[in-house]
Amino acid sequence: MNTILILGVCLSVALAYPTGPPTSACSSMIPGHGDPTVTGPPPYEITVGSSTYATGAPVQVTISGDSETQFRGFFVQARVNDAQFTTNPALGVFSDFPASTGGVDCSNSDSGWGHTDNTDKNSVMANWTYTGECEDVGNLAFRITVVQGNPPTRYWTDIVTENLRFDKQMCVAGGGAGFIISSFFTIASSIIVAVLLAY
Repeated sequence: MNTILILGVCLSVALAYPTGPPTSACSSMIPGHGDPTVTGPPPYEITVGSSTYATGAPVQVTISGDSETQFRGFFVQARVNDAQFTTNPALGVFSDFPASTGGVDCSNSDSGWGHTDNTDKNSVMANWTYTGECEDVGNLAFRITVVQGNPPTRYWTDIVTENLRFDKQMCVAGGGAGFIISSFFTIASSIIVAVLLAY
């Protein structure tokens, strides 16, 4: 597990979308509602369940606070972390959403993850899966916005996790780890059949 403190730039904006991030915010990931009323790093933590990514291999992502640092809104995407990071499209898909959260259709269906109501949240966790071809597109990182709320101008954006690097050994286009296991048994069965026929 790779647990890191969220670091980011604080921008003051008010939470105008209590039912979730709109698709119009997919590029900037900035809620459109005012100037910030907070300074300094956000009091939240992100846990990323892997330091690598591969086609079809889920990665667990968690945002957490405590009783003193609950949050009401958030927005998460995975992007290629290069010089165009802030404008790169969202990659992969999120799944296994907990209550009060759901997918956001940015570059594709469920390529973003965010809140679906403005209730206080202590922690949220979902899975993200890379769905591209089995090829290295560069290091990926999660870009996050977290809205503490009350008032909704208390929020942080441009929070960035550590990089996830491409793992070609895990990456088998069209199936991930399950596909690798299935392929192993298929090959093993073929070898056994071939040996039996030889006799």
